[in-house]
Amino acid sequence: MNTAPLHRTELRIQADRAWLDALLTPVPEARGLILLAQLHTQHLADSREHCTAAVLHTAGFSTLQINMLSAYEDARDPDLRYDISLLDKRLATVMLWISHQPVLNLLPLGLFVTDTIAAAAIRLLAREPASAFALCCRAGRPELTGAAPLRNLVSPLLLLMPGDEPERLAASRQACSLLRAPHHWQEFAGASAGFIEPGALDAAARAACTWFNTHLPAPDSTAA
Repeated sequence: MNTAPLHRTELRIQADRAWLDALLTPVPEARGLILLAQLHTQHLADSREHCTAAVLHTAGFSTLQINMLSAYEDARDPDLRYDISLLDKRLATVMLWISHQPVLNLLPLGLFVTDTIAAAAIRLLAREPASAFALCCRAGRPELTGAAPLRNLVSPLLLLMPGDEPERLAASRQACSLLRAPHHWQEFAGASAGFIEPGALDAAARAACTWFNTHLPAPDSTAA
């Protein structure tokens, strides 16, 4: 367990014409690197996803939090959050950036995504299965993925689903019926899509830690 204060580095990563805000938090002797991708939040260090990152840090994972949309895009065109092709391309750009970073590129990589980014992540890993070892989606939208990527996915997938969203659950179950990859469905009774209920966010984060501990291999010894 890591208890020492952690150093955080604010970054901006270019994706075509957009600059995406990111926050890198390495931990000593990291077990792996978890990319936490969200649509947009004004301050990554104060976001709900930073609470998830804190649980991952305690479990020994370094994290890279990143907004998939710029502040300008989020304010001017909210429909971009449903542009799965754009989100797919941006995830690929960020993962390429990671692959060129010393030390980071030696750590086993896992993806933690929310909402519509889940569809983009499934598309990306179906196309490039070696780019990450495992995927965790909280309140994801796999039904927006498309049938072929769902069938072609081989990466282990954990779905953390809000029990208080019956329409989303029904659509997600139908999409998941196409999966051939190892996957696990975990439903949180009484939780809304935002997991804002007391204890829901922490419970989801702990489930993600267990998933990544199970499915990420030991890091390259030189990464430590």
